[in-house]
Amino acid sequence: MKKLALLLLLSTVVWGSKILSYNIYDRHERVDIMFTFDTPYEGVLRQNTQDNVITIKLEEASIDTPLNKIISSEYLKKLTITPIGDQIEITAQVGSNVILQASKTSDSYGLRLRFTPLVPTPMMGAGTMKEKAALSSLPTKNSSEFERSYYVVIGILIVGIVILFWLKQNIAKKATALHAEPKTPWSFSSLAKKTPVSAPISSNALESGGVQIRFQKTLDAAHSVAMLDFGTQSYLVLLGSSTILLDKFQDNIPITQNEFDTLLRTKHQELDSFFQLGHNQDETFDSYKEKASFI
Repeated sequence: MKKLALLLLLSTVVWGSKILSYNIYDRHERVDIMFTFDTPYEGVLRQNTQDNVITIKLEEASIDTPLNKIISSEYLKKLTITPIGDQIEITAQVGSNVILQASKTSDSYGLRLRFTPLVPTPMMGAGTMKEKAALSSLPTKNSSEFERSYYVVIGILIVGIVILFWLKQNIAKKATALHAEPKTPWSFSSLAKKTPVSAPISSNALESGGVQIRFQKTLDAAHSVAMLDFGTQSYLVLLGSSTILLDKFQDNIPITQNEFDTLLRTKHQELDSFFQLGHNQDETFDSYKEKASFI
């Protein structure tokens, strides 16, 4: 086994890389010949051109069977591959103004010989025109389709504007009707059935100039009653278009929501009278202010 491995190593050193296969690719603008080696080809490639014959010598390369092939291409007419000692001689009979470009693959297991014209030929121009024609023949929308899409978008915008205008008109009508409705008498019994809008607020939740809101309950859309803390005293006020002081406390200040609701029950007569003012609203406001001045 060691002798066989040594023999293979010596053959590789002596003969270099062996061509395992080759492929010829005949294109309308070039001809490519692709060689595949059994080991990475690290030899030297020498090229010689005379008239319409290009001779390529691959040093440190071998092939089992010589090749003699006729190719029906205007760039490459005939190809001959002949092993000579430790190198391969490739003879290519080409057309006029044809050059050779050789390049290896990144792993050096492949070698490409490309035969191309020195200057672009009419066929290459035709091929380019065909490619451009193929690109230009891609399906596109005609003008009528664009017009239909344009009209659809405009129609959607108009419908949206109409809907927004209709919503605006309805909202304005509802707001006008709400302001036009007469105030209904308020009673604490009806308020007790409603869920309070705002829960009890802690003494340190809202502060403005030293005033803290202890409790607050909404009576209607425009009025609410609140318990305010200022210093060591608490004030029961009616909040709305005008702020009215109902009472003040220094002792027995409500601590829980239940205690605050109980306090409101004791004040429900004053609150009922406020919402039943009618034309005497200004007079009652003056009475509340007078009471507040004594407090």
